[in-house]
Amino acid sequence: MKIVGLVGSPRKNGNVDTLMQKALEGAKTNDAQTTILYLNDLKIRGCQACCACKKTGKCAVNDDMTAVYRAINEADAVIIGSPIYFGRFSAQLAPVMDRMYAYLKPNFTSSLGKGKKFGLIFAQNQSDPSLYSGCIDAVGKSLKGIGFENGLKPIIGAGLGELDAASKNDKFLNAAFALGQELANH
Repeated sequence: MKIVGLVGSPRKNGNVDTLMQKALEGAKTNDAQTTILYLNDLKIRGCQACCACKKTGKCAVNDDMTAVYRAINEADAVIIGSPIYFGRFSAQLAPVMDRMYAYLKPNFTSSLGKGKKFGLIFAQNQSDPSLYSGCIDAVGKSLKGIGFENGLKPIIGAGLGELDAASKNDKFLNAAFALGQELANH
């Protein structure tokens, strides 16, 4: 079992990264091989709407998204993590989500490969976990739309305003660990 974590936060060791690390730690308890990619460290352009992916089966833009595609293709499960900024996921995650359009064939079937699972980890300053549920649900629906199988219940780290708040919150740390274990168990 291979699991890749995509961290859409600009902060290493911040709340999203802390919860991602804990999820991958949980996956390792079930002998999963894990990889983590920090999207902020990658140079990824937005989708160019050229539709080359519909003709050739792969994205024509040659940038660091190639490494993300490779990691997703080799993985059995993907965990996507992002802070919620201004009511939506991060700018680092946005081009990755847009470029996953390349997984759709011209007839809107998926080229992703069967059986890939996903998990979601979000952190937000607001204490109401349902406040940005529309954004979080949209990420899950987009992933299902490109061929991922139903994901697990997302972790919504509500009320994590301080930079290291997740590292002190056993509820969210335990939930992230369990998410990783469950993904590696399938």
